[in-house]
Amino acid sequence: MADFVDALMADRYLDHKYKAPLLGDFPLPDEAFVSEWAAWLEGRDEGFPDEVRTLLSREATKVWLEKTPAGKIPVVYAEDRRIFERLTAVLSREDKKEGKEENEERRLPVSVNAFTVPCKHPSFPKHRVICLAEAGYSALSGEDVGIKNEEWLEKSAAIRLHHECCHYFTLRALGGMKNHALDEVMADCVGQLAAFGRYDASLQRKFFGLKNFNSKDFDPKDFGIVQGGRLGFYVKNLPGGAVPLVCRKVDEALDALEGYLEKNSEMAETSHRPELIVKLATLGLAGITEL
Repeated sequence: MADFVDALMADRYLDHKYKAPLLGDFPLPDEAFVSEWAAWLEGRDEGFPDEVRTLLSREATKVWLEKTPAGKIPVVYAEDRRIFERLTAVLSREDKKEGKEENEERRLPVSVNAFTVPCKHPSFPKHRVICLAEAGYSALSGEDVGIKNEEWLEKSAAIRLHHECCHYFTLRALGGMKNHALDEVMADCVGQLAAFGRYDASLQRKFFGLKNFNSKDFDPKDFGIVQGGRLGFYVKNLPGGAVPLVCRKVDEALDALEGYLEKNSEMAETSHRPELIVKLATLGLAGITEL
């Protein structure tokens, strides 16, 4: 009975996919709030609270509007992690109090260095802002991925940015985004393509902390995720017996995706980004394994 329930829960998890968008004309029009950030970037005061203007004006903080298939979105890149944490805290705060604590921060795990923040602060109604911190992607070092650390930080910034832009695309074009393995496979795929121009399944396993089920050293009794592996966060609500079933399917999907992009190299180009995301989103993880 337990095996049946585990298989059922795994199948339900793997059933997650998106419906194709009704409109296929991209980029989508900018959301209304974008104009306020454009005005701020041009030096016109749009009534941003003092605490936000102070954080955005720090020397080690960069602010710009990123063009995406889902329309432009404001991006804040903070070299200082404390600024990243304070900014996400302020933008997520629902009250009107400014400067509650000079050192107010949103305490986050060290592996969390990006957010597409749905703003709750009264000065930013219905705004969405991508907040990024400088760090190695998925808490990995340059040595972990086989390149110099300085280069890895640059690659990590590109992966994070385009990862979050992918989530913004599924939100606007496909009607939602979830903390789900499918969404993360898609977003990391887009991030890898932006940073490296290609997709590497073995690198993605490192991002996820996912073991290779086809490795001769793999233990069939293993859940498939290394201790603290990022993929564990996205399957944490599944019963224990369902986790290896899902992980095996994710493992298959990564190899299938790499093979698909090698055979269809044009899909790795920026101009095909909306088409690629829609394809993966509507296939779901099970469908991706059959590419």
